Amino acid sequence: MQAKTQPTHQSDFYRNLRHSNEVFAAFKVHTMGREMAAKLLDEGGNLKPFDKWVRDVSSISSHQVGSWLRTEYDTAVIRAHAAADWQEFERNKDIFPNLRWMPTTSPDPETTHRRYWKAKLTLPVDDPFWNEHHPGDRWNCKCSLEATDEPVTPLPEDMPPVKPQRGLENNPGKDGHTFSENHPYFPSDCSRCFAYKKGGFTNRLKALFMNREKDCYNCPFIDGCFSDIVNIRKRAIQHIKSLKKKLDMYQGTTIENKKFLTGQMRLLRRSLDDIIEHGHEDRELLQWLTTFKPIELKGMKYEGWAKNRPYKLGHPQYDPLEPDKRKHPETDYFLYYSVKIKGKTYWANVKMHKDYESEVLYTIEKNKPKDLIKGKPQK
Repeated sequence: MQAKTQPTHQSDFYRNLRHSNEVFAAFKVHTMGREMAAKLLDEGGNLKPFDKWVRDVSSISSHQVGSWLRTEYDTAVIRAHAAADWQEFERNKDIFPNLRWMPTTSPDPETTHRRYWKAKLTLPVDDPFWNEHHPGDRWNCKCSLEATDEPVTPLPEDMPPVKPQRGLENNPGKDGHTFSENHPYFPSDCSRCFAYKKGGFTNRLKALFMNREKDCYNCPFIDGCFSDIVNIRKRAIQHIKSLKKKLDMYQGTTIENKKFLTGQMRLLRRSLDDIIEHGHEDRELLQWLTTFKPIELKGMKYEGWAKNRPYKLGHPQYDPLEPDKRKHPETDYFLYYSVKIKGKTYWANVKMHKDYESEVLYTIEKNKPKDLIKGKPQK
């Protein structure tokens, strides 16, 4: 039987976006530390007293973890939403082939982008203009794009596009990077990178002969600076990618076991993506996933079930016109299994899937489900 719902392929993109934030944070912290360290000595080369040093670096700390941090956070959120929108534009461009630049929602906007929405700038989704020019190419920009099938309206020839602000030149919806490598926190080349300098002489020499080009978001030297969970996560993702290739795009694979409530459970490509997404900060789970084999699911023990409840009143997704709306309409109810991972008890959430008419693994998490009902489901 073919599933009615095709699998999505967005997980890799959103993982890249998350990783780009980690890289950006690493360079930001290094920049702040370097600027503060430069204030440790006085004009005579003597170490300053702590109180004086704190006063001297107060402007740096208030800027980096105060007003400017807020600007970076707001812009990162705006560009993350824009990246998600762009993925939607790409999926629907056969229906809405063009994008129109919409006015800002800011109560006190700057005038830079005014020319775009005044001209009702409308260009194809694939137009190269969007590679560098788009809402979010200025700090705290609150403009947006709207997909449309209305005719193209180009920018007048006497109105050249405005250069994006530094660090915002890229389109995060295309490359999965929240900020560009041209941001002031980033080094101009590998030889000026703190992580590259710590990579060891042999590695640096090897990179030199390989004519290494700056690629901060895919750099092993930068990745080596993160905590081990980041590197474990990358190994888990690589293993899951190779495993997904072995699974049927729609049907996944079926594991049979008398301990399962229905005698069998289906593992989809989407199941693996969901497990990674829900457990991306869980070290033990990620370590387990680096060598995971579907046959290991046979070790799970049935514990109970839960109703597929509608959204509660007050939930952002609650719709008074559709009070029975559910987050997972494809599910009749959920089944819960316990599984031992690194000596700890984890909980597998399994959907009784309407489309597959069978159990489908959804995710695996550390916390015991609060809605667990012992026994077999009551239909």
